[in-house]
Amino acid sequence: MTSDFEAAWREREIVARRPDERGLFVALAPMDGVTDWVYRQLLTDLHGGDSGISLCVSEFVRVTHRQVVDRVLLRHCPELTQGGKTRAGVPVFVQILGGDAEPMAATARRAAELGAPGIDINFGCPAKTVNRHDGGATILKCPARVESLTAAVRKAVPEGVAVTVKIRLGWSDAAAVEDIARAAERGGADWLTIHARTRLQLYRPPVDWPALGRARAAISIPVVANGDVDSIPALRACAQASGCAAFMVGRGAMGRPRLFRQLRGHPDPEFDLAWLGELLRQYVVRLTDSGAPPRAALGRLKQWLRLGAPALPELRDLFDATKRICDLDAALDLLSGLPAAPLAKPAVVSPP
Repeated sequence: MTSDFEAAWREREIVARRPDERGLFVALAPMDGVTDWVYRQLLTDLHGGDSGISLCVSEFVRVTHRQVVDRVLLRHCPELTQGGKTRAGVPVFVQILGGDAEPMAATARRAAELGAPGIDINFGCPAKTVNRHDGGATILKCPARVESLTAAVRKAVPEGVAVTVKIRLGWSDAAAVEDIARAAERGGADWLTIHARTRLQLYRPPVDWPALGRARAAISIPVVANGDVDSIPALRACAQASGCAAFMVGRGAMGRPRLFRQLRGHPDPEFDLAWLGELLRQYVVRLTDSGAPPRAALGRLKQWLRLGAPALPELRDLFDATKRICDLDAALDLLSGLPAAPLAKPAVVSPP
């Protein structure tokens, strides 16, 4: 373990809001089609707002050949109306994705004017459609573009607004990860988050945590480790292999929503099917109350269980029981039928 990680781990009960602050930094990863404002609010509201989450990042805002209009920014990140924070006070960065520097910079500037505390640039999305249209991981093929796009965004937003970059190890291999990391640093990124897979891997194993260590050694800005950080042993193994002292959790939060608290030393149970069932029920109710059609809400429920299922056998069983259900009320009945002491009813379900 590095001394940086051991220092952060000793003070893990302190929720660092940046990876260079005292305490442990563990952010909630952006996942397109998953981490909308309903999901962010649900998780950061846990335990009266004592969720343990350092930071959230919005789903990506696609930037093409013109500045994104306000209503789109606010749809992706309604927290902008309350200072760029969730109801529980957790900062939310606006993530942008594109390959044209001028509209990227203009969109970042406008997001900052609307209240974003930070701008995250997505150079990691592996989706074919996104990559074919000059966005996401395709930019990694040319590190000079990582630098120029980052520099344009950094120049466009005020100094007090963080600019961060999220990448994968590379397109087909990790040979250029140090060059990509240096490009992000030269562009002015405050920190760099790396998903420890290549684009061609998509989400297939294995993760390459040692490659994160090579990137970390090549630059002076913090590197945030992402990819299969889904338990306390996994986080410690990642720290051992990569030397990283800051982390981002994505699909692992769907299997263990209280992982952020557990990482900070709270004695929350490893798994409580009844508690999770009630949390999922609340999630569906919040989705429908926010305007999601029943079919869409049911799809989100199944997606949560599918993504979380690798974490625990009990979740796989619940997913198997749910995936054939075609009626939202039937799914809610299933979740409500799990023996439980229910969570408190959510106070509001309207956007922040």
